[in-house]
This record gives sequence, C-alpha cells and structure tokens, in this order.
Amino acid sequence: MKAIKNIIALSIFVMLFALSSCTEDFEEINTNPNVFNSIDPGNQITKIQLDLVGVQFTSWANNLGICSPMVQHLGGSWWTQHGGQYRVVERPHWYALWEGSYPNEVKNIVDLVHRTKDVEEFKNTRAAARILKVYIFSKLTDLYGDIPYSEAGKGFIDKILQPKYDRQEDIYTDFFKELEEAVQSFDSSSQDVRGDLMFNGDIEKWKRFGNSLRMRLGFRISKVNPSESEKQVRAAINGGVMQSNDDTCMVTYGEFNFGTGENRGNAISQVFRATPNSEGFRLTNTLVDFMKNTQDPRLSIYGGTYLSVNSGEYGQDLTEHLKLGITYGAMWWNEWADFGDLVDGGGNYVAYVPHAQKHMQPSKYVAALNAPFFHMTYAEVELLLAEASIRNWGASDAQSHFEKGIRASMELVSQYPGAPPIEQSAIDDFVAANPLPATFPDDMRVIHEQMWVNFFLNGEEAYADFRRSGYPELVPFTSVEWYSSGTGGIIPRRHFYPEFEATNNPINYQEAVDRMGGTDDWLNRVWWDAE
Repeated sequence: MKAIKNIIALSIFVMLFALSSCTEDFEEINTNPNVFNSIDPGNQITKIQLDLVGVQFTSWANNLGICSPMVQHLGGSWWTQHGGQYRVVERPHWYALWEGSYPNEVKNIVDLVHRTKDVEEFKNTRAAARILKVYIFSKLTDLYGDIPYSEAGKGFIDKILQPKYDRQEDIYTDFFKELEEAVQSFDSSSQDVRGDLMFNGDIEKWKRFGNSLRMRLGFRISKVNPSESEKQVRAAINGGVMQSNDDTCMVTYGEFNFGTGENRGNAISQVFRATPNSEGFRLTNTLVDFMKNTQDPRLSIYGGTYLSVNSGEYGQDLTEHLKLGITYGAMWWNEWADFGDLVDGGGNYVAYVPHAQKHMQPSKYVAALNAPFFHMTYAEVELLLAEASIRNWGASDAQSHFEKGIRASMELVSQYPGAPPIEQSAIDDFVAANPLPATFPDDMRVIHEQMWVNFFLNGEEAYADFRRSGYPELVPFTSVEWYSSGTGGIIPRRHFYPEFEATNNPINYQEAVDRMGGTDDWLNRVWWDAE
C-alpha cells in the first residue's frame, strides 16, 4: 500500500536527538531558545507520529486498559478492569493520555506550528502540523471535556505555565477553523511534508485526511449542534475526503520491543507480547458473538486461539475450530471449567485445550511488533458518508457507501503482518448477507455497529463514536464473582482529570470542574455528548 517503511530508519536519529532534546531536557528547553531552533521540523513530525502509539504505558493504560474494554472489545486481563469493570482501581490510568500527550505530542506540535509560521520552506510541513495538532487535541478533549488548548504547550513561547481550560465548544470551533485553513494553505509548488510517516509527504493525501478529520469531528457535534454539524460535514465532503485505502492515515512500526524511551515499535503489540496466555487480553463475547452471528471474516484476523504463546512464539493455531469470547467484565480465571478435548466437525480429536487458552486472544497478526496502527481509515470515511446520505448532508446512495466501507475494512486488515487476505468471495457473501436497512433508526444502528467493528484496537475512537451514536447497544457490566460495577451499571462518559492539576493549576482546574457542576465525575458528559 503506502511505502512508508523507507523512512522508519529516520526515527533512530529522532529517538536519540528529538527525544532527549524535547522530552528529557525540559528545563533546558524552557531556558535556551536555541534548543528548539536547532531541531528540523521534519524530525519533530516523525517523533510526534511515532509517539502517538509508540509509548507503551499510554497505549496500555488508556487504549487497551480503559477505552477498548469500555466498548467491550477486550477483556480478560487484570488491566481491563479499569474500563471493563468500571472500578477506580488505580486512578492514574485514567490520566495516561493526558500525562503522555501534554509533555510530548502537545509540546512538540505547538512548538512546531509556532516556529514554522511564515517560513516558506516549511509551508506544507506547517499545514500538516496544524492538522496533526487538531487530531492530537481531539483525542484529549473527547475523553476529558474542557482542557488546556489555546494556551497549552506555551511554557517557553509565552511563559504560560498554568494554561486555562478552554470550553470544548470553543475548542471545536477552532478545530474547524484550523482544518479549513490548513487544507487551503497547502502549496503544490512548495516542498513536501518533511519527516512524514503517515503519507510519505504527499500533500494531496494530507488534504484528504484534513477534510476527513473535519467530517469526523463535524459528525461528533450532531447531537448538540445539528446545524453546525451539517455545515461542517458538507464542507468536508465538498473539499474532498479519502478516496481509497491508499489514503488511510496509518503508521507502520518497526520490529522493536519496548525499551526506555523507545517509540519505534507498536506499543499495542508490545503489550500483547508482554502479557500473553493466562495474564493477557482476550476478545470479549460481545465482539466475538456479534462477528460470529454475522459470519464476519475479520474475526480470524482480529483474534486467534492458540495452545500457547511464549516469548512471542505461537503454538498450535486452533482458531479454525474454536472461536470463544470471554464473558464481558470477567478475568480469565472467572470461568474455571477446562474446555477439555477439542474435536472438529467430523468428531476427530484436534487438541486438549487448557482453561487459560480457550478464549480468543488478539491474533498473532495484530500482535506483530511491526503491526501498523490505523489512525483514520477510508472505511470509516465511507461509513460516515453513508450516514451523511441518510441525513441528506451532501452525499447520496447510502447503501453504496456502506458497502464500500465494509469492503475497505476487510481489505485493509491484510496490512497486518502475515495476515491472509480475505477472499473476495467471502467479502461478497458478507455484503450480500448484511445489507443496510432501509428504515430509521435501524440504518444508523447498522452503520455504527460496523464502525465499532472497524475500530478494533482503536478504543479511543470506538468509545467516542459509541457515545455520539449510541451504538452498538451495549449491555453495561454489573458484576462477576467478587467484582462489581463502581457506577451501578452505568457506562462512564468521560475520563477523570489528573489529580495533580488541582495543585499545579488550581484556579483553571477548579473553573473547569465548576462548569461540570462542581464534581470531576466520570458520569458527567462532555459538551457534544448531549442526552
């Protein structure tokens, strides 16, 4: 698909230079203006893009431990109780994205946009950075609500050490302005985007990503401001969104295991490799049963059943014979009975399956250290166009867009290392057997159920789309053995602010909490998540 591996090697330099210069030497950065001025903006772009899913604890705690369990993609691991069992076991896990993003991606992207202003050489790099900035902050505000935005990352630039918390409504207004201006500012006569792992510098693909992101965020506000939502969706479509899987926003990582300061490997895969078998993650019965009932061929690429996984080596592959999800909210040890002898459809003995290995794990394909991460896919764009068609918001032929979205998703998963391509006949059969309903709200339900499946391993986006659309219709966790819901069986609507903000930025923190009614609660709704 996209030949982006040729610049992965650049990250070696970035790790040694940008990481140490931009992250560890924070005090020097805030006193010596020549530190940032000596960094090539392309190196910063590379570091930022790698950090998005290359930092292990952020991916582990936030994506896999909270967001993916929240939407019932993953369970089984002790870590999933933070999102899957809704208990505030260790509050710092709810701060992971905040603590990971502000000192790293935010600090670098704000500096990059600032330094490249009016620098002709970096005109397209700056335009891409403005889009990337919106993407980074959208993840933060969608999880926390009101956040430091307009003054964030300006400790050195403007000496702002206690940034205000902007209202999410105002943040979204600026998102749309930034995306429109950034897309329009690309110049085909200027240099390509430097250091770019997402699109290899291609400004046309950056334009389509900027418009596609605008459409995603435009739909996000559909409940709270439908007229503005329609305006932004139409503008995005008219501007030109993704046209094929070649436009998918993704980063392909190198085969690196976790190390101190390492960000060249896929942190999600590193987590799966670090906690295999009895300690590891499992696909939930919510996801597995849904995909089995629709005979979805992606299931065998998302998950696998293996007799053992040791040091990254996978034992006998039983996926063909055994597709079993773990009870949602349960740990692997909550379902004690051994599976026992496994036989095939003809009654032939296949293997003895121990208890700890009977539920589907993340497959060896998605757990490959060099697996890509899909930040925004063409499949998502087509599914959103199907919704736009239903709403009559600038697109037509919802069924066609729906089918294109499913086909694109099924074709894209072959990008996972070693994953077999899904046969075209299997895709055709699935599309024929799962048409888009012709009546509301069933059409919306089916679109967003497929969005949910497509977002596997992108828990943050799956959680945002679930809160926006209400689909899939998840049954909240209440209890299993000695665990019970900390919310009375209500799915949380946001993340907690970090407790240290009450000390480090007390006035602005308290103003944001007061706007929520005086309590920093996970059941409070962010601005766009209207009831």
